Amino acid sequence: MDAKPEFGIPMKVEEGIFLLKMPIPYTLDHINLWLLRDADGWTIVDSGFFSEESVLLWNKVLADFCNNEAIQKIIITHFHPDHVGMAQWLAHKTNAPVHMSQIEYLTTQMACQDYSEEQKLVRCQYFERFGVGQEEVIQLQNRIGGYVVGVPEAPISYQRLVDGESIIINHEAWQLLQYSGHSPGHICLYHPERHLLISGDQVLPNISPNISVQFNEPEADPLADYLDSLDNLSTFSNKMLVLPSHGRVFKGLHERLTALKKGHYKSLDQLRRFCQQGRSGLEVIEELYGNCLSLFNLSLATGEAMAHLNYLIKIGDMSRTGDAVYEYKTN
Repeated sequence: MDAKPEFGIPMKVEEGIFLLKMPIPYTLDHINLWLLRDADGWTIVDSGFFSEESVLLWNKVLADFCNNEAIQKIIITHFHPDHVGMAQWLAHKTNAPVHMSQIEYLTTQMACQDYSEEQKLVRCQYFERFGVGQEEVIQLQNRIGGYVVGVPEAPISYQRLVDGESIIINHEAWQLLQYSGHSPGHICLYHPERHLLISGDQVLPNISPNISVQFNEPEADPLADYLDSLDNLSTFSNKMLVLPSHGRVFKGLHERLTALKKGHYKSLDQLRRFCQQGRSGLEVIEELYGNCLSLFNLSLATGEAMAHLNYLIKIGDMSRTGDAVYEYKTN
């Protein structure tokens, strides 16, 4: 696929498979959604971030490109707002069922709820213990999250996608692969005969997906989960055409998996050296990502830095001390 896709104009990548590029309000300004021919209708994979622009684009796609044919299924790879944001709008519009893994459906429900006062307090402590300054903590506390704007309505009901099972699209079986790390139960779709992998955010061609510890599970080790998922994916054929949620369609799965692993191992080695003397979490953030982060990127960087530190703690290479503010030191 040499041509560059344009927003709202489906582009053929394989027989019966079309890339639909849609806008999202982040530095990474787009998401790749997928339209798959499904008998006398269509299956949609991922829905996009809700906006009036996306409503207009989707209305045009459904009427002009899909010819108002039946939408058979709406498959959501994971709960992040650029993927699930328009799922319920599409369900209302098309009467198609939403398909998700159970943990992603339940996490979407939770993410779309307002924080209680106690949750806000715990979230503030999460940032404070990591060394984030009080002014930034207050700004983060008051920041309107992506779910408020981008997911006006969580999916009301769903059909469960189960790891290891298959889903039939256009009389063909796509295997369901469920991974954690980037999200708790991210679904990839794999077609072994056609050597196709709809990878969602699990494997991206140019960047690593965010791997973060969340405030409500501060001792989690998502990086170990993510690295395990890359090892699992490396057992699949390198002939595959990978259809990611951001960036270009690409071949060379094994090479990309190796590069993703090397990137994380490099960061881990960097932290082993940097924390020879005790460091706060904020110092670790600045070492890995610099000190000119936007509020949104500071939030992501906190979770990702903590994921790398938690990984090192779990394998015995790092210790954490302190109560009000954590200090990290290489063993």
